[in-house]
Amino acid sequence: MLNLGSRRIRQLKGWLRGRTKGVPDLQAAEYLLLTNGSNASVSYFIEPWLAAQGKAAVLIDTRSQAPADIPYPACRVVVIVRYLPPEWTGPLARFRHAGGRIVYFMDDDLMDREVIAALPSDYARRIDAHATRQRGFIEAHCDEFLVSSPYLADKYRAWHPQVLPALPGNSQKSLQDSVSICYHGTASHQAELAWLVDIIDRVLAKAHNARFEVFGNHAANRQYRDLPRVSVLHPMSWQNYQAYTAAVQHDIALAPLLPGPFNAARGPTKFFDFSRMGAVGVYTDVAPYRGFVRPGEDGVLLPNDAQLWVDTIVELVADVARRKRLARAAQDRVQALTVARVAL
Repeated sequence: MLNLGSRRIRQLKGWLRGRTKGVPDLQAAEYLLLTNGSNASVSYFIEPWLAAQGKAAVLIDTRSQAPADIPYPACRVVVIVRYLPPEWTGPLARFRHAGGRIVYFMDDDLMDREVIAALPSDYARRIDAHATRQRGFIEAHCDEFLVSSPYLADKYRAWHPQVLPALPGNSQKSLQDSVSICYHGTASHQAELAWLVDIIDRVLAKAHNARFEVFGNHAANRQYRDLPRVSVLHPMSWQNYQAYTAAVQHDIALAPLLPGPFNAARGPTKFFDFSRMGAVGVYTDVAPYRGFVRPGEDGVLLPNDAQLWVDTIVELVADVARRKRLARAAQDRVQALTVARVAL
């Protein structure tokens, strides 16, 4: 039997999730975007350009989707956004030969080796492999060229490119309705960080307006980087953390606590951190939270049942009134405790 380490197993799970989850239907839209995931180029240039034409598009993430033949005439236009992985040249050539139209968009100078030579070596190699080396194919097969600035339009004038203006993308509107959820662990919370990965993944799939902030090191970044709408921040000094949590606003804060001798000695101080951010806390129903948090009044206590955590978080995302009532009660209680402390 093949024996794989736990880290390699997590890597394989992430790769399989990317290969099987959210694979787009190539028959679903007239336009396809060939890009390395949703990014600023798509949001600020391509989305507004498509909207001005009244066109919708299906995004193909070349980092996770294997090359596939593009069905013409169901799909009539492919837009290459910045990079063209070499394995996609065959399907694109067949698509164009069948009658499809290919558009190339560039918002950095990706075709000049002298320019990219000044960049960090890893970044320069990626540009060279996925853009600069593909210049001949792009120029031979693309019917239209789009660039982001007059500078690029002048430098690549032989393409007769159209300059696209930078405009706000759809994400500007969605942020107004988003619900911010955080997990602020430390180096001693590796088990909790690993336990939350699948929970957060499932919440994101059910609640499309949810976004997460997670504290963790480089290992945590590797665990979470394939999940959408998740930011991973490095832990801070206590002084910086106090200032940060006094300035940031979160709606829901998570405090899972898994069994272990170190966790048995913890205190309920997360309650104070969460109230400082204006967030309702979701805590494991064990000491120190059991007996301190008043469930249903100023917080939520749950057993460590992953499905129950998913369902509860999704319910809180949808129930604005409940979130605000619990968070307000927590803040009022902290204020009362502060007054009592001063009176001692």
